[in-house]
Amino acid sequence: MASIDNRPAIQPSIDVLLLLIGSIAGLVVMATVFSGNRSFEEAALGSLTAVHEAQGPQGENTHCQRINEEDQTAFLEFVSKYASTILFLGNSQTHSINQKKEGEAVYPELIQKRLDSIAILTHSMPNANLQEFLVSHAWWTEQINPEMVVVPAFMDDLREDGLRGDFLKSIVSGGYQMETSHPLEVKLNEQLDFLTNPPSEAGSESKEQTPQDISEAALNDWLSEHTSVWRNRANARGDLFLGLYGFRNKLFGINASTQRKMIPARYDRNLKALDLLCTRAGENGQRVLVYIPPIRTDVAPPYDPEEYLNFKRDIESQAQRLTWLFLNDYLMALSWRLPVPLAGFRTARGHSSLRGREVVQLPSPRTPVLPSLP
Repeated sequence: MASIDNRPAIQPSIDVLLLLIGSIAGLVVMATVFSGNRSFEEAALGSLTAVHEAQGPQGENTHCQRINEEDQTAFLEFVSKYASTILFLGNSQTHSINQKKEGEAVYPELIQKRLDSIAILTHSMPNANLQEFLVSHAWWTEQINPEMVVVPAFMDDLREDGLRGDFLKSIVSGGYQMETSHPLEVKLNEQLDFLTNPPSEAGSESKEQTPQDISEAALNDWLSEHTSVWRNRANARGDLFLGLYGFRNKLFGINASTQRKMIPARYDRNLKALDLLCTRAGENGQRVLVYIPPIRTDVAPPYDPEEYLNFKRDIESQAQRLTWLFLNDYLMALSWRLPVPLAGFRTARGHSSLRGREVVQLPSPRTPVLPSLP
């Protein structure tokens, strides 16, 4: 009877050899191509944009993205030297400089140089949404209780939703919970609790670690410490997703100027978060300055024109209803216009106000009106 398998007897040995060669090649690629430290959160910045975090007058750490324990310690030490504090919240624009030249710095650092009697602290997160700003502000208020809070309103970041524990490390590790009086704050507290006490990866609903969780964590830690291949898994995964993301954009003709529609539910939650932030700031005797950063005029913006106009109207409407200042399409003038020492603010119409329901419409960034500074 003829054999069913007519392959030569040597074929299994060749298959094993090919598998072995492929495995070795894969390990070499993992150990070399995907080595090094990556920051996938900043992947959208591009090669011409450099990350720069603000520093104090003596090089102190005054700017963080993730609120590590060392950031918290450094901030508390820095503010102890000053009688007043301003907290800046921001996204990538707050910690990056395009085509950076020698001596250039981000605007919180420039403001610190002008206002040497006030501590300037900054917490910026890539693609930060206003819900994350609400949590960050609440936590920093308990830590340092700043006299003023500066909040940017980026329309594209209103498409983002929820909290990312990687940028709220001390908040999450400490099991922080906001004082709540609104359903959105309750929802965010639930997210914080989930980040602090994630369910078991083994599938158990209990928050207690199972033997499988403990053994897997120990094995992961040992392999990461002793093998570059295991350490580079996150880099390989990130490069894969970035490659797929780029392929999708190329396939569908998506670029930086492609208009993206707003997501109504996320938009509403973020605007409510801004409303709550300003309300909580007022309850703590803090002044709030909200600004809409300028957008480029030499290329088409990635917004639907009508939606962008409605967004600006919504922000202005909140400014009319609440007690905070609003800067429309203006940014760098902040370094010249912040009050010294938090006593007044010269508006485009020539009078001072920090406590009124004032919408500040500043002139062109090329024609700043500078108040006198001591």
